[in-house]
Amino acid sequence: MEVLKHHGETLSPRIISVPTRSRGRLTTLTPGRNVLEELTELLREMGTDSGYVELFSGSYTPVSYCVPAGADSERAVSFSEARSVEHAELVYGAVTVGLRDNEPFIHSHCMWVDENQQQLGGHLWPETASGSPAPHAAIYGIYGARWTSADDPETRMPVFTPSIDERNPMPNQLTETGYLETVVARVRPNEDLTTAIVFLCEENGFTSAVVRGGLGSLVGATFFDRSTGGVTHVDGPGTEVISIMGDVALVNGVYETTISCTLVDLHGVVHAGELVPGENAVAVTFELVIQKIS
Repeated sequence: MEVLKHHGETLSPRIISVPTRSRGRLTTLTPGRNVLEELTELLREMGTDSGYVELFSGSYTPVSYCVPAGADSERAVSFSEARSVEHAELVYGAVTVGLRDNEPFIHSHCMWVDENQQQLGGHLWPETASGSPAPHAAIYGIYGARWTSADDPETRMPVFTPSIDERNPMPNQLTETGYLETVVARVRPNEDLTTAIVFLCEENGFTSAVVRGGLGSLVGATFFDRSTGGVTHVDGPGTEVISIMGDVALVNGVYETTISCTLVDLHGVVHAGELVPGENAVAVTFELVIQKIS
C-alpha cells in the first residue's frame, strides 16, 4: 500500500470518531443560489449546523473547482490552480457541512458533464451556485456532534474533524423517531480506508451498516475491475474521492465489506470501482458517515 510522507508531525489518534444520530430530508435547491449558503440554511431549519449532503441531477452555473496536484514547499500534496465551467450537468456530489472560525463552511467533491459532454470532477470552491434546473439534495443532519474545519498541522491543509456538540444533544433513539444511529469520523493520513470503516463498525457495535457518506482523498487508488476480473491502480500522490458508498456486515464473526468509490485524479480524469481492502491509504483526510442498519 502506497503511503504519503507529510511535512508535519504524525498525530494521534489516527481515527477520530463521535457517536451521533442523523436524520434526513429530500429537497431541491434553488436556481441561482449559492450552494454553501442554501445548504447551511436548510440544515439550520433541521436544528443543526453540521451534516452530510448527497447532490444529484440538476446543474451548476458556474462551477468553480480544482483537482489534486503534487507536492509544494509546504505540503506533500496540494491543489491545482482554480478552474471553472460556466454550466455543468451534475452527476453526483458529496458535501460535508460544518463550521470554520464559527462561520458556515463546506467541503465538497462533485462529478459533472460540461458543455462539450466531457465528464469532469473535482473539489468545489464556495462560490459555486445552483443552475436551472437546480440539483436535488438528500440532506442528513447530525445531532450530538459537529464538524469543525481547521488547518491541520500534520498535512498543513484545511480539514474537517468531528467533535461532541453539547449545545445540540443527541436525541434519545428510543423516544424520538426518524433518527438513525450513526458514527461520524475523520481518518488521518496513511490509514487504509476499508480497515478504518471496519474498525468504526466494530468499535460502535454495528453488525450491519451502510457507508452513507465519505469525502476525502486517497494516495492514488486500487480498484477491483469487475469487467475484467483484474485490479486497476490509479496514480497519486493524491486523488479526490467524489463518492464512496457500500455496506459492512458481520458474517460468522468476520466483517465483510463491499465499498464502491468514484474519484478524480491529478489529471482531472474520473475513475470508479470497488476498493481493494488494505490497498487504499488516506492521503490528507477522510470524512466518514456510517449509519447502523437494524
